[in-house]
Amino acid sequence: MEIEAQDVGVEAGGAVLLVPTGVLVAPGRRTLVATDAGQDLTAPTALALVLTGRTTPTRGRLLVDGHDVGLWGRDDLRRAGALVDAPGVDEPEPVLPLRAVVAEDLRAAGLAASAQEARAWLAAAGLEGWGHVLVRDLPPSVRTRALAELAAAREGVEVLVLVRPDRAGGDAGEAGGWWDLAGEMASRGLGVAVLVARAEVALLAGAGLLADGDLRAAAGVGRATRPPDLPARPTELAVETTL
Repeated sequence: MEIEAQDVGVEAGGAVLLVPTGVLVAPGRRTLVATDAGQDLTAPTALALVLTGRTTPTRGRLLVDGHDVGLWGRDDLRRAGALVDAPGVDEPEPVLPLRAVVAEDLRAAGLAASAQEARAWLAAAGLEGWGHVLVRDLPPSVRTRALAELAAAREGVEVLVLVRPDRAGGDAGEAGGWWDLAGEMASRGLGVAVLVARAEVALLAGAGLLADGDLRAAAGVGRATRPPDLPARPTELAVETTL
């Protein structure tokens, strides 16, 4: 599934929650999105909700596989797009042990959710030994990996949107960190958008950790650049012709 936001913005109660922004998320690719680092994280959360069909933008267009999402079906987009650790939306309670978070997610997915099943899931995800640790005490890389793996395991999920994984700390370029994790998830065929502070984008770029196939976007830039190896969509061509 390919998702493209074109000049999407969100306003509520006269306040601008998200300035017009363009993002392209494609299967098998990771997209790095520079967002404004407001303390309440309103902008990245609003963008994540738009990309996963949970919020309707007040301006701009949201396309899925080249078709306007209003025609394609917002319910389908919600099922296919998963949030990962969005503040105030799906972030886990900080005082819960990780095994309880896993059990809750398994139960919500309609799966067996006993303590034994939670331990088995953690072992399969390479996170054995962390089940007893409270969410607030998890290393950033463990927290993000656990929540991303849970989201990716849900039936029908094709797109992950990681919301400010950098807020928990950790080195942006560390082995096994959130940027490496995004690459792993993309290698499974998922489209992965990672919404982080602009400073983190600069660190990754400066360290040469952006691969040729990685996509880029930034809050306030209305249209994301489509690389030449991704074919233009018919509806996009039609729009360009009329301008």
